[in-house]
Amino acid sequence: MQSVNKTFEVLEQIAGASEGISLDYLCKLMGYPKTTIHRICKCLCQCGYVRQSDSGKYLLTTKMVTLGYSVINNDALVGVATPFMAELANTTGFTVNLQRRDFDKVLLLTKAEPKNSAFHTNAHPGLASSLLHSACGKVVLSYFSADEQKKYWQSQCHNLNNFKHFGQHAIHDEQDFFKELDLIRSRGYAVDGEGNESGITCIAVPLEKELKASYAISVSGLTPEIHRFGLESLTGHLRRVADILAEKLL
Repeated sequence: MQSVNKTFEVLEQIAGASEGISLDYLCKLMGYPKTTIHRICKCLCQCGYVRQSDSGKYLLTTKMVTLGYSVINNDALVGVATPFMAELANTTGFTVNLQRRDFDKVLLLTKAEPKNSAFHTNAHPGLASSLLHSACGKVVLSYFSADEQKKYWQSQCHNLNNFKHFGQHAIHDEQDFFKELDLIRSRGYAVDGEGNESGITCIAVPLEKELKASYAISVSGLTPEIHRFGLESLTGHLRRVADILAEKLL
């Protein structure tokens, strides 16, 4: 198991180096023997997950991307949701997003944009977003168990700037964090106040409403237009589609 853990640690370090990373620097960062790191890199190269440039630096290949997209392609809900999302996009005039929990992030499975729309969000299928910086992420996080929420807070509270757009009020401590999660869950929706893209507001509701929420659906649009349409009206449209899709999960 230790060798598997080390392999993924190496992959993550290589992934974080956009211009590649040398064997010596990998060893310096990770503190493992050079022979160990070299053996792992050689194996990853042979399997096609990593390549070595002319300068000797290691870089990721697109094989990891292919594996990631298989997660989306194998999700049966995507095909079922498409027509309902398209209808919602055309009804509201906003982009509709379907996202799913992926460990401590949410993954954008698919999105639908209204016909003849001059405005497009930057989000694309396969995009992973922080649970703190997306409306869908906040909804999913509000359905974590109390223990999971506490662990998540402990992993993030060292940098309160992460919580800048998390709630209606500033998050200063654990009490504020849990209070905001309780509010999100009780009212049944979350709002991303321009946490991902400047000038863009997103509103999300969960598909499941019992013990957990693995899926969430949202609408995204220019902040003034979102406010003009009305929060209550938008959440009503979202809940109608969410209820339909929730039945497809059973």
